[in-house]
Amino acid sequence: MNVSQLFRAGLASLSEPIPARFIALRAFDSLFNFLSYESKLRVGSVQRSNYGFGLLEAGRLAASLGIERISAIEFGVAGGNGLVALEDHARRVVTETGVEIEIYGFDTASGLPPPDDYRDLPYAYVQGSFAMDEEKLRNRLSSAKLIIGDVRDTVQHFGDTNPAPIGFISFDVDFYSSTIAALEVLDLPFELLLPRVFCYFDDVAADAAYCFNEFTGELLAIREFNEAHADRKLAQIAGLRHYFRSLPTLWHEQMYVAHLFKHPHYNTPVHSRNHRAALGQRLELK
Repeated sequence: MNVSQLFRAGLASLSEPIPARFIALRAFDSLFNFLSYESKLRVGSVQRSNYGFGLLEAGRLAASLGIERISAIEFGVAGGNGLVALEDHARRVVTETGVEIEIYGFDTASGLPPPDDYRDLPYAYVQGSFAMDEEKLRNRLSSAKLIIGDVRDTVQHFGDTNPAPIGFISFDVDFYSSTIAALEVLDLPFELLLPRVFCYFDDVAADAAYCFNEFTGELLAIREFNEAHADRKLAQIAGLRHYFRSLPTLWHEQMYVAHLFKHPHYNTPVHSRNHRAALGQRLELK
């Protein structure tokens, strides 16, 4: 993190209802890089901790199942800052878990399409917003693959490329109609999905101007997905903000998991006895 990023992070921290000691901890870690990766995620001293959290949990799940490689997807790339951050987190997660990560970014490159109807929240999102400078972004990326086109078309053919099992997905396409299309990735065969896929939904929580609700936007898409699937369900991670204790933040409300109940490995134990004992000790120390 450079000085400019550190300054912006400091200003953002001052607006958060967190103890001053955590603001100082973020700043010192940004400068001296002394915290473990998981601690960085907990105090927010790395960019897009939400991406790191979901990807780390996916990597741990894959490692527990003996899966050596997984995929991570960002639906809605825009300028590409999220995809660049995802690459950074992937490098860290490989170090933490030993699981290799393929990264894919889906986008039209031309910005938001015309809204279909009120469910796409046209009062909040304007056609053409979030356009991509594709050439500039490709020069910034080191490993991520861009998939350019209408998500309603590109998702249909993604499985044909035989990607590694998907473990983490960020949904940030704003519209209900685009989210419905992107969610079709969770209909892929089990061999292309982890039994639990960690998901971040950007547009399910925000200030009052957006008025997010279950009758429009991403929340409606999630509800309809669940209604249409008997054994594949999206659900928030209950109590996640308490896991982070003194540092509740908005993205804790935006993290979901796609549960694939009939996946061959859904019921496979993923924690060894020693791991469960260590986890219990860690929770007791909180």
